Amino acid sequence: MKKIIMTLALGLACGSAFAQNSAIYKADALSNKGDLQGAANILEEALKNPKTTKFAEMYHKVAELNAQMFNPELVKAAQGLPFDTAAFVNRLDKMVDYYTRSHEADVKPDAKGRVNAKFVSQNHSRLMSMLDYYNYAAVFMNQNGDAAKSMELFEKYYAMPKNPVFSQHETDSIYASKKLAYNQTTVNLALLNYGSKNWDKVITYADDALKDTISTNDMYIIKMQAYAEKGDSAKWLTTLTDAVARTENMNFMQNLLYYYISHNDLAAAEKMAGDMVAATPDSKAAWYMKGCVELNMKKDYAAAEGSFGKALAIDPDFLEANVNMATCYINQVVADKLAGKFKYVGTNKTVYKKDEAAYNKELATIKGYYEKALPHMEKVRALAPAKPNEWVHTLQMIYSNLGMKDKLAEVEEIIKGL
Repeated sequence: MKKIIMTLALGLACGSAFAQNSAIYKADALSNKGDLQGAANILEEALKNPKTTKFAEMYHKVAELNAQMFNPELVKAAQGLPFDTAAFVNRLDKMVDYYTRSHEADVKPDAKGRVNAKFVSQNHSRLMSMLDYYNYAAVFMNQNGDAAKSMELFEKYYAMPKNPVFSQHETDSIYASKKLAYNQTTVNLALLNYGSKNWDKVITYADDALKDTISTNDMYIIKMQAYAEKGDSAKWLTTLTDAVARTENMNFMQNLLYYYISHNDLAAAEKMAGDMVAATPDSKAAWYMKGCVELNMKKDYAAAEGSFGKALAIDPDFLEANVNMATCYINQVVADKLAGKFKYVGTNKTVYKKDEAAYNKELATIKGYYEKALPHMEKVRALAPAKPNEWVHTLQMIYSNLGMKDKLAEVEEIIKGL
């Protein structure tokens, strides 16, 4: 009885193998006659059979058939000719899927833990040659206004190096060798998801893009917008602070300063600026932000002068720091006046004549502030001659207080023309 059962089992196994071989033979015959789709259909149907065991071979064969049908569209695309994008993408999806399935079946141990791989090298080389194909299709779809399909294809392109056919070392090497292309893809995905209001994906891809230096400002802007749309003000602020530290972009700096001023939170502003200076002591932006907090919120002009001086030591042509340094000196005049330090300046002759020496001393102190402000505003003029509103009115005040009549007349003529 046992012999009969064993014979029956052997017969069933042989029958399964025969069916698989039959499908392969039929597919080969149709392929040889040029009926590639017919051959692929036979193999795809056979792969649905629960008794199928030759997965590695059959998936590899059907992938190869799809590759042959894919090539004409690839040639057209490479030559810049009109091509069937739907067919291109459909075949590409099938090729990636079938080569991957072939690889996974090929390296799977049998019941005794043995691996008898036959298609690893071929599957590997095929997928390696296809790394850029999704990118071609994604760019085409994006140019033709299909944002949704473009996103899908860019995501597939970005994920391709993680295919199981590649080792981790190969994956890392692919990303490194095509760093610019993959970084541009993360930028594209961040922007496309921004347009579709997929805020979580915007943040994910913006973070990936920010690992490099392409479109850095744009990535920070849309990442902040994504957090704003999600109502996460804490992460919005953290992102803005990071943007200031990394880019030293004036718009980011002004937005960060405005945030703290509008919230009237001097303690938090001082902590932010202090942390920034501690983390990046060689950053002009860090010292500038510290100076702005001291100038605009703390009203500590002497401290602000020190901070702006640090920023200018790093970059003497830092326009905004020069403006604010001059502002510190001019504001100090007002502050001293309000503090009662000037008893005679601004009074009539009868009053200041009572102590002309004290009056002259006060006048010299005021002129000293304007003399310190002068080179900074003249620097601003030299840096931005085509933007007189940045400097002309402040220089008018300085020249007037210093009695520089010729210079005063010059800037007043400029003011008349504004």
